[in-house]
Amino acid sequence: MDLLCCLRRGPDKASRQASPLPLPEDDKPRQSPPPATPVKFPCHEPKELSCYAENAEIDLLKLYSPIRKLGHLKPKHVSALNLKINRDVSLDQLFPEHYLPSSGWGKNPGFGNSTGISSASVSATSMLRNGTITPGHQAYHARMKELLADNEDAYRAINRRPPRPGRSAARPAHLRKFYIALQIVGEFWDTSLDGPAPSFDDVTNAGSSPHSAVVTDEPPYTPQSKNISNEHQSSSKLIKRDYVVSQSSGSGEPYPNATSKTSLVPASHASIPIAPSPPRLPSPAEALSGVTQNTYTGRRTSTGSQMPAQYRHNLLKEFLEPILWVFGCRYETPRTQPHLYFRNLRIPVDLSGVVYCNPKERPSSIIGSLEGPLLGIQGRHNTMFGEEDGQSDVVDLLREVGAMLLIAQERSREGMDEVIPNVDKWFVTKPRWGGGTGEAIGEPLRLACDEDVINQQGKYDGMSNLSEELPTKKRSQEKRAKVEMNREAAKKENLRKSTMPPSTRWDSRIKYERIGKDAESEFDNIYLISSVNHHVCIVRLLVHPAYLSYLANGGDPLGQPWFQLQMDRSKWFDLLVVEDRIEAMKGIWGVLAWLMRA
Repeated sequence: MDLLCCLRRGPDKASRQASPLPLPEDDKPRQSPPPATPVKFPCHEPKELSCYAENAEIDLLKLYSPIRKLGHLKPKHVSALNLKINRDVSLDQLFPEHYLPSSGWGKNPGFGNSTGISSASVSATSMLRNGTITPGHQAYHARMKELLADNEDAYRAINRRPPRPGRSAARPAHLRKFYIALQIVGEFWDTSLDGPAPSFDDVTNAGSSPHSAVVTDEPPYTPQSKNISNEHQSSSKLIKRDYVVSQSSGSGEPYPNATSKTSLVPASHASIPIAPSPPRLPSPAEALSGVTQNTYTGRRTSTGSQMPAQYRHNLLKEFLEPILWVFGCRYETPRTQPHLYFRNLRIPVDLSGVVYCNPKERPSSIIGSLEGPLLGIQGRHNTMFGEEDGQSDVVDLLREVGAMLLIAQERSREGMDEVIPNVDKWFVTKPRWGGGTGEAIGEPLRLACDEDVINQQGKYDGMSNLSEELPTKKRSQEKRAKVEMNREAAKKENLRKSTMPPSTRWDSRIKYERIGKDAESEFDNIYLISSVNHHVCIVRLLVHPAYLSYLANGGDPLGQPWFQLQMDRSKWFDLLVVEDRIEAMKGIWGVLAWLMRA
């Protein structure tokens, strides 16, 4: 059931990184890309829980179970969660302020403090929970210095092109893969070099110019190409024919073609004035959309709405990993399909990745064990926000809330053992089909396998020894087909006769913990790195354990002090802008320092 979103990801594709694409030659005009996709952000404000009576029971199972597609999600589904949103909050409101890197860390480490989080809290937070020293000024400045590089300089460095005149070459090291991913995303979203589109009035006035009708697509004229009986008459016909071509060429537009050439006439006809061909002017439709032919010199090759979702996932991964490695954390793609549980209702959730903590023990780390989760990462492909019905905004908000509630449910498993449902039912402990042995089903297929083998042996021992009983000579294609057919039939028989409990829902290699939970507060801080377009946002959700119990078991939460989800959101940071990505790294650094404290 596709409720919030289905995963569109494979284990191999999630970790695949596209190679850098070559930059177009400087100032070389080329075919114009489609019009740029407008940058919009979701902004749905959930209503208060006033649509329910005070003594009414909010049954999320009854409310969400009829949903079969995303179009069925309405604002009432958001209101039922009792969500309160605070937008554009500062970074120091998402976690304690002293975990935020100080402004002095932007300078060279040799000129300031290089240890701890800040000068006021070095002694209190000098160690992480994994026993390592808290990353300080030097590690932060090394990554910030690479993020300060201009996009063009970084693109030239990763493509091994010489720097621009008067500019020093960029040397990305920790964030080299980030700039590779950023260049690929920029080919869909970077409009910094597109330039303003001409207005409709400018094009209309240009189209009424006396030169606008003088154009030709004819090849250069030579006397040998045609027999000319009357040179003056031929010249006038040539000019007339050129004018007719200009009115009927292309798609019927009375504007010249950029690739057209002015026809030449013999030297004896130099006295006949012929207007030169001006550069091509865009049509009104092209001018309004900003599209011209063979005049584009920007970075885009397509438009943002056509960008594959995997490119955004790669950009998030390569931006976060250099920061995570400093704190001993790991970016991991979900190993199993994530589901949010409302009682016995499973809701698929879209997660690009999850951040876990590496274990202290090296043997556990070698086999892939992880601890956490710490926070989630979610990139969404939708670009159609701000519509009148607000449907896209509602779906986008529910995707974020669903991902954060899933992280909260996994963190709440600390110290608990998984309870597999229906593990003690009769259909997982007794043979099926009324207790029969099931040997009769499938025997005719076995007898049809190879009569010669059965006659020679006198009995049939089963499909496991079939390859040994068959003669060693080369089998015919028909016999091979029969063997494969009966081998598959035997597998189905074994599955039918087996009695197994349902598969586990927990990842056996993850040690679930509430890493970073404030011991003085009952609420758990759930963090999500949310991304749309080419922007990221840091989101925090405060969740009470009783709220999670209500989701799992149901009940009447109205009037309870814990029945509210408080969401705090930072502003959207543009990864194509140097200042914004520095601020985003600063916020993510503070979140990890807060969660990984000892």
